[in-house]
Amino acid sequence: MIDKKVLQSLENNSQYFIDLLGNPEKEGNGFAFATRDLPFESFTIRYDIDKKFLGKIYVMVLEGKVPGREPSSREERIELRYSGLIRKGKPFFTAVPATKENRDRNGVLNLLNGDEGLIGECRNLEIEFLKVYFDLREKVWRVQVRPYGGSYIRILLPPLKYQVVLVKEQAGLVFSVMRRIAELITGG
Repeated sequence: MIDKKVLQSLENNSQYFIDLLGNPEKEGNGFAFATRDLPFESFTIRYDIDKKFLGKIYVMVLEGKVPGREPSSREERIELRYSGLIRKGKPFFTAVPATKENRDRNGVLNLLNGDEGLIGECRNLEIEFLKVYFDLREKVWRVQVRPYGGSYIRILLPPLKYQVVLVKEQAGLVFSVMRRIAELITGG
């Protein structure tokens, strides 16, 4: 569990989503939002904890659960990647692991890569990762994004606490990309 200061940091960084979706309910290490009129079954924002030597980083993860067609491959997982090593090039979605038998049996990968508007928005994202995968236990697709902003850092030596603010424009862009992915999966 996280303490009050860390939870307050998450609430501060979630202000864009609170303004857009209304007041959330506390759920575990984060917040769950109402998803009326959205293609999500649920939408949550939470902190995952990365333990480092003499400190912790609470990293923000946004997750939307999307009802949709079940994949034929149990290991199907899709990630956003960028071409090029030095500068961020054209974004594309790829199956992970990239094996011949795991290549887009149900068409979700083609849907994502075929939407030029989605690819254009992904070019401007400032994120650590974007993952799309099917949860066999809950029978839903999960869309997870970890932005660079929105984190809370706590270091023991020297004693230091600070938050990395999630920029409003990035929050809006991340939500737009997640929503578009959900619409493509649900066929909306």
